[in-house]
Amino acid sequence: MRKLRSQIPFILIFIFFYPGCHTLLDADRNVLIQQADHLEKKGRYHWERRINPDHAKKAQIFLSIAYELKPETNNLAILYSQACYFNGLYIEQIPEKKDSLFLEGYHIAKGIVYNSKSFQKGFNALEDDSLARELRGIEALGKSFVPALYWWVANLGRYLINKPVVERLNYRDLLETIIHKILTLDPTYHYGGGYRMLGTFYIRLPGTELSKSKQYFDQAILTFPNYLGTKVLLAQYYYTKAEDREHFHRELQEVLSADPAQIPEIMPENLFEQGVAQKLLERESSLFE
Repeated sequence: MRKLRSQIPFILIFIFFYPGCHTLLDADRNVLIQQADHLEKKGRYHWERRINPDHAKKAQIFLSIAYELKPETNNLAILYSQACYFNGLYIEQIPEKKDSLFLEGYHIAKGIVYNSKSFQKGFNALEDDSLARELRGIEALGKSFVPALYWWVANLGRYLINKPVVERLNYRDLLETIIHKILTLDPTYHYGGGYRMLGTFYIRLPGTELSKSKQYFDQAILTFPNYLGTKVLLAQYYYTKAEDREHFHRELQEVLSADPAQIPEIMPENLFEQGVAQKLLERESSLFE
């Protein structure tokens, strides 16, 4: 695998800087396409088995190499960004490596948006500061960009969640705009993900009313009660800040007693969230000292 990755840049240089060799050019392009398709297929195979940490890591690796070979394939890029998030959140234990995975997923998803004609049209319509142009570009996007927007925010949000307040505040306008755009275009995407994001977003900002966060968590749970990650976030961030030990304990007990296979396609995530819930319960006394 490492050997293939090391050869990719040299293959690409040869292909694009020696256009006169048409037969070889076509042959090499076909080889690259076949390699990319094969690697993507292997990545998806391991992704379906991501409940096993080894499979989760292999999925991220194979998808990363496939993405290098065909970065213009948005579905592949979205899955790669999601795999970075999954590994950063559930598999990797070293903080610096977790951050690296979240940043990689963030850049991949953001790149899909930035490279789109819709975004560039909105972005170039203004001559103001870069943030205003970025927000205008986001506002110009249609529903097909919801997955890229979601994994952009999901990865960036996880990277920022425990960073200093000043750093989080620097991204406030951007994150708030993207999340509200997601909710406008598809409020059900990724099991009420936009509502879940706003619940977490507001609880981590200073000076925000707790009730504002709670209403979004409640909406996410109402929309998809069997997505256990929402309840874990509610307990971990909202109930600890509200100093509500009783509901903290009750919420996490409900997570542990839930059937993780109620939504088969996210059973791995639900099982890992049950593990997070168990660890939070073990820390309950120290969290409410």
